[in-house]
Amino acid sequence: MKTIRKDHFLGYALVLLIALALPFFISSGWSSLIVEVFIMAIAATAANLLTGYAGLVSFGIAGFYGAGAYITALLITKAGVPFGLAFIGGPIGVAVLALPIGWFCIRRTAIYFSMLSLAFAQLLYVVVYTWYSFAGGDDGIVGIPIPSFLHSIFAYYYFALVVTIISLVVMRMIVNSPFGKTIQALRDNPERTGFIGINVKRYQHAVLIISAFFLGVAGSLYCGFNRNVFADYINWPKTFEIIIVYLLGGIYNFTGPTLGALIYIFLSKIISKYTEYWPLFLGGIIILITLFMQRGMAGFIERRLTGKRRGIGG
Repeated sequence: MKTIRKDHFLGYALVLLIALALPFFISSGWSSLIVEVFIMAIAATAANLLTGYAGLVSFGIAGFYGAGAYITALLITKAGVPFGLAFIGGPIGVAVLALPIGWFCIRRTAIYFSMLSLAFAQLLYVVVYTWYSFAGGDDGIVGIPIPSFLHSIFAYYYFALVVTIISLVVMRMIVNSPFGKTIQALRDNPERTGFIGINVKRYQHAVLIISAFFLGVAGSLYCGFNRNVFADYINWPKTFEIIIVYLLGGIYNFTGPTLGALIYIFLSKIISKYTEYWPLFLGGIIILITLFMQRGMAGFIERRLTGKRRGIGG
């Protein structure tokens, strides 16, 4: 066990060193692409807190992601709040929004929870899409000002990297905490967990709020990166894009959504350069991975590495 932990530590350290050095060796276009990977990694990991660890499949992920982007944008453009405070205010606002939404959603289970979460997300979408005077309607909010020191992609890359590291470390701590172990027990057997005195609904509500907060972080980060926000960020296709990412990487492995984000973003950008039918090819690749790698790419790689260790040890 100690060897595995040491291997994990060395792997994380290597990835961090590569991430720190990359902007010096790649173009600004590739740096922008990796920033998108960072943002998607936060969003997919946050969504996976619900699905992979709490057993709650939400179809309203985009509602919280888009709300984070919109709250940050509105604080800057309407209230004149500095970017730093607005960036923090976005996720906090999303967490506050998740309080009542989560209270209603957890009253239902299975597909009913999923559909109710989708209904709330679409309600937010309709509000944003039709409220021209406040949220810009289908025109969105464009030209969002950010500090001058973040204007270059080089600077924003490192800002996004720091935010991603902090977010992933905190979520990893949550997963490994007694709270994280409890929500995993709820996922495996909610009835038995309730019988030993644990308030199932309270824990589900809490993990939904935590997930919403980090989805808000991803949305705020994208707001500063793109400097524009649009109603499409809240619409249902964004939800299923994030679901595809964490399924692609693996929902029962913490690093799975990050790996899924890397694969999905690069495949979609690279394939789209060569054919206008790129969704067809991307969809085929995702279907093959889903069918033959049921624990995702992270699970497949982990099994291969474990098999090699056993072979060496044997």
